[in-house]
Amino acid sequence: MSGGGRMDERYATIAVIDIGTSKVSCGIAHIGGDGGSITVVGKGTAVNTGMRKGVVTDIEKTGAAIKAAVDAAERLSGYHIEHATISVSGSHVEGQNSSGQVAVSNPDREIRDDDVDRVLEVCRAVQVPGSRMLLHVLPSSYIVDGQEGIQQPRGMVAFRLEARAHLITAGATAIQNLEKCVQAAGIAVDDYVPSSLAASELTLTDTERELGTVLVDIGAETCDIAIFHNNAVVHSAVLPIGAAFVTRDVAIGLKTSIAAAEELKINYGTCDLRTVSVSEQYTVPNEPGGRRIERIELARIIESRMSEMFELIAGVIAVAGPEATSAGVVLTGGGSQLDGITTLARDILKAPVRVAAPDGPLLGILDDFQGPSSAATLGLFSWVARSMGEIGIAEEPQAGLGGRIAGGFKNLLSRLRG
Repeated sequence: MSGGGRMDERYATIAVIDIGTSKVSCGIAHIGGDGGSITVVGKGTAVNTGMRKGVVTDIEKTGAAIKAAVDAAERLSGYHIEHATISVSGSHVEGQNSSGQVAVSNPDREIRDDDVDRVLEVCRAVQVPGSRMLLHVLPSSYIVDGQEGIQQPRGMVAFRLEARAHLITAGATAIQNLEKCVQAAGIAVDDYVPSSLAASELTLTDTERELGTVLVDIGAETCDIAIFHNNAVVHSAVLPIGAAFVTRDVAIGLKTSIAAAEELKINYGTCDLRTVSVSEQYTVPNEPGGRRIERIELARIIESRMSEMFELIAGVIAVAGPEATSAGVVLTGGGSQLDGITTLARDILKAPVRVAAPDGPLLGILDDFQGPSSAATLGLFSWVARSMGEIGIAEEPQAGLGGRIAGGFKNLLSRLRG
């Protein structure tokens, strides 16, 4: 059952699903009528074993994980989800820059919505191979009669309007397989949002977006990177490496199980060898005989893999140019919570580094939903909220799961920054 409310309604109720390589998170929230407040009313998570490096490898397992996360969120909120906005990751997600120009069509030479739409269509008209899908066209700046750096051209008088935009594409089959998983859980996809852009929503400050900042969302098997300058995305990339690779290295290096390696990494691991005493030793969990390992050995394994990760990130930053890190680097995602990570990142990236958790107008059932690992999930709410005029209002929940969340905002995200 679809709702029909607009921005002047009391609130809209929306659903989002962050599909990661190791887990799926589903959230349901009320968005204030002005798009300014986010009240989480339902959340659910489930382990996902059907993906590798952000790409579906088992539709049945991934679909089951989505269904489990959705069911948990529905039980908590009292709403039934029919539509949701979905995060997308993986090295098949790529960004490229484009530009276009048009003559202002109105006799009075005032730039209007149709002129902006036309110039963005020109930016969009790049040749995309049949094996890829164009997900988003994100305007970065406009040029009005040769005057650069215009963020909002509407209402200006000019003869010529130019635009620079960042285009995000994804592998067509990867998206189609992901959509099959979501549909298997009984959910229709409203749109896809790259994980890095979702994670940036509630982690970056206005100053960071303006001066130049690199956002790195460290997941289990991917690093999603978005670079901002002058309040716009100017570069993006996804690296096929993440925190799970550190765990595997620890398991191999210390000859233990993945579960024990993960526990050692979380409880005693560090990226900063300078903070480790050579005398520190810890017992390997769940092993008969109480085998002990030196913490310095654990730290060397972690530092080696994380150094490799930041060297790859440095390569992405180098492509964007020196302005990319004017305001530093912001790390988020579950993999950003390793001890000593900011020190190692600063040493390699030669820039200020901080770890960020979602921060914004967040209310409701948050609990453990507020840390860096939830940046993309909560960021999806913020991303959708910026287009509140496109979202229908859900009915109040009736008995059990009587309330329904129904979409009505297909393809809205490609217009958010237009």
